[in-house]
Amino acid sequence: MKAYTINEIKTELEQSNTKKLFSLCLKLAKFKKENKELLGFLLFESGDVPAYIEKIKKNKRRNP
Repeated sequence: MKAYTINEIKTELEQSNTKKLFSLCLKLAKFKKENKELLGFLLFESGDVPAYIEKIKKNKRRNP
């Protein structure tokens, strides 16, 4: 399988419609847990990184 460059992927994404982007995001989220975690962070928590860091620290203290 060919690994496309970031520029090739960027160009294709720029030309894609909303439904296609929605579908691709869901496929990525289903493919791997890490993809789902990253997508969740980008959608819900990237606007307040310091709060996200504190949340992670609290979770680590509770679940060592």
